[in-house]
Order: sequence, then structure tokens, then C-alpha cells
Amino acid sequence: MKLPVEDDFNDVIGKAQKGQEITTEDLSERVGVSEESIRKIRRGEFDEAAVSAVGKYLDLNVDALLKIGRGDWYPEQPDPVDGFELIASPFYDWHVNAYLLWDPNTKGAIAFDTGTDPELMLAKINELGLQLKTLFLTHSHGDHIEGAPKILSETGANAVISRLEPSVDFDAATIDEGFQSNVGCMSVEMFNTTGHTSGGATFVVGGLDRDFAFVGDAIFAGSMGGPNVSYDNSLKALNEILSLADDTVLASGHGPLTTVGQEKEMNCFYVGLPG
Repeated sequence: MKLPVEDDFNDVIGKAQKGQEITTEDLSERVGVSEESIRKIRRGEFDEAAVSAVGKYLDLNVDALLKIGRGDWYPEQPDPVDGFELIASPFYDWHVNAYLLWDPNTKGAIAFDTGTDPELMLAKINELGLQLKTLFLTHSHGDHIEGAPKILSETGANAVISRLEPSVDFDAATIDEGFQSNVGCMSVEMFNTTGHTSGGATFVVGGLDRDFAFVGDAIFAGSMGGPNVSYDNSLKALNEILSLADDTVLASGHGPLTTVGQEKEMNCFYVGLPG
């Protein structure tokens, strides 16, 4: 399945405008673009001059914003990796991603988020003869954890979630930044990426043919999740993720896979690390 890019140019502008708490009236006065033109681009009507002016004022990566607006970009997908599976389940008219990883030799497995349909992950576990050890949760939004109770019950796995995140209604150990774990050939390390939620977490996994970072909604291809808690923290989290090695595969909560290197060029919210 070719997953569509989660955010279009207007989604990016909406998140930046809301995050910076700028009204459409103020934005119009500051960039010299009419309020009606701004409302049109917020509705998805692509006007390159208006999008460029607004994007520049909102401190976005304008070149990336315009390419996405023209429909000129889709992230190059990594080659298949033995021991890695993206599992996309329905979420209204879109999809939400969960991920299953395993040691090809021992069949010991770990998962990241669950999506809305636990049967998809359970079917893959049974098909491959895997033993799920741990379910790692990037955050507690319902579309990312809906399948947890059944997956945990049927596999006997344990779940973990950041201590900073709101509690969930099933058993899950709380962990802190710097948490590390090993399953078979795979190593897992967590760091905080708050902003979308108060306890958003990114898990970096090594040991397979590629390194992966499971970022939840901290980054989408070309964009990021809504800065529900803090716009500044969302940008900080995005920059921290993009300080990983360029060839690290970024596995987001929605949309296609991407890489650190591609996001440094094409993420609309990335304008380079300070200094």
C-alpha cells in the first residue's frame, strides 16, 4: 500500500499559524496578503505567491512547502528490511501506522503502537511465528493504542509508555528518557519528543539492516503532528529527531516512511539546527 503524505501545504500553514497564535487578520496585515487569500489557501487552494509569503513569515521551509503544494514530492521509500513490517489500519478516511520488528533468527519481536485494528498485527505475528515481547507506545492518543488490550492479552507481551504521558486504561510500565532495552539482535533507546502530547516519545532501534526511529506524531513526511501542547517543544522535538544519522528511517504514526536526510531537505518545519 502506498500511503499518501499525511499533510498538504494548507495543513502545514494551519499548524504553524495556530502554533504561533497569529490570527488571520494579523497575518494578512503582516505579510500583505488579503484575508480572503489566506482563507483560500487554508482551504487548500494553492496560490504560490500567497503560500510563499505566508510560509516565509511563519518561518517555514518555503521551498519544501511549495513542492508539497505543487504535488512534486513523495519521500523515497527504503528497500524492504528483513525483520520490519509497517501495519496500516483504517482511521476515518485515512490510516494510522503500527510497526512490528523481529529478530530474524530468534523470532523475538517488538511492536510500536497498535493502530485501530489489533487483528492486523496479530495475524502477522501468527503468520511469521513471532513471539511478541514488548509493545512500545509513542503516545496515548486512541488511534495509536486502540488495539493494545487485545494484543497484550493474546501475546502475553508487556507494554511501556513515557511517564510524562497521560495514563492508559490497560497495564503499561512507565519509563523515562534514556530507557534502553534489548530483544534478540535489536536495541531500543527512548528519548522525549513532547509537543504533540505531554509525553510523546521517540524510540530508536538498531540491530537490523537499517536503523529506525519510531516517532509517533512528532514528525510526518514533510510535516509534523499538531502542536497540541507546545509549538516550541514540537519544533525542538523535530530538530532532535533530525539530529540522528541521515540514513535513519523515520517511522511515523501516519503517512509513508521517510528518512532523516530527506526530512532535512523537505520537512516544512525544519529550517536547520541552531549554530
